[in-house]
Amino acid sequence: MTWGMRFAVALLALASLLSAACTVTGGSDEPATGARRTGPASGSAPEACLGSAEATRDSIEGTPVWARFCPGPEGRTALAEVPSDALVTHLDLLAGLHHLSAPANPAVARCDGSMGRTYRVQLGYADGRVATVGGHTDPACAGQLAGDGALVGGPETLGVYGAVMTAFGRQYADESVDAPSGVPLVCPEDPREPDSVDLDGASASLDTGYVLGQRRPMIMPLPAVRGIVCTWPFGTEDDEPEVRVLTGEEAERVRIGLHAIAGGTVDCEPGPEPTHTAVVEDRTGTRRAVTILESECSTVIRSDEGYGLGFAWLDR
Repeated sequence: MTWGMRFAVALLALASLLSAACTVTGGSDEPATGARRTGPASGSAPEACLGSAEATRDSIEGTPVWARFCPGPEGRTALAEVPSDALVTHLDLLAGLHHLSAPANPAVARCDGSMGRTYRVQLGYADGRVATVGGHTDPACAGQLAGDGALVGGPETLGVYGAVMTAFGRQYADESVDAPSGVPLVCPEDPREPDSVDLDGASASLDTGYVLGQRRPMIMPLPAVRGIVCTWPFGTEDDEPEVRVLTGEEAERVRIGLHAIAGGTVDCEPGPEPTHTAVVEDRTGTRRAVTILESECSTVIRSDEGYGLGFAWLDR
């Protein structure tokens, strides 16, 4: 794709994002059709997200007994890729969600105006009531509780979206068998082709996921257990990169971020910044990669060749 074509794609993507409502309190809250559960027995977990009038709990105090991402009507917001099942295990990981004191500028805490993807999640509690929290996927952005608009935070390195995504990943991992690829993690020969190092394990066939409100398998539903970052200094993409081994926590941050990349690119003057490719793998041997071209306005190229903007989930 030429830079001119990519710039046109960027303009369309940015125009779409700017025209979408990026808050969780406006617009329709009706669930998308086709929501279903394929995971463990969920007890009182609903088959789909509840309407706004039914999800009015004004607190997230206590541990939820189920959780579900809400894809929302197509085109309502630039929603991140999320699981289509109900979360009914590993709910203790959501104990890290907490109310935030009102900051001087709530809009900044919510990251209003961010071009990143958004999420909306419903949390069901033992008292029978359901809370709805939504916001931007970047870990530094606060979520917002539907109704009174109270701000919600999550673990520092994950935020609300990341904490729920990790819990879902562990639920899926419980149903999977360890089958690591046995192939060493390697950098792509060309960082602009990160999918050249992809491998498909058993998790690649897991049928769960919503992408922009439509059913489609997630790119990597299980947690990442290992990874590397390959770094090419500016102008050295044909040379051997520097390689750093990621911790398990860092690899998981990359895996979550793969599902939260905003679409589109921008055209800009190249700068002297480096290029990074992160390669991560789950317990079944599924391997995915993502490249960040810092010299080109931090343009992102994902394993499925999708272009994006920025990547807050990789600690460079």
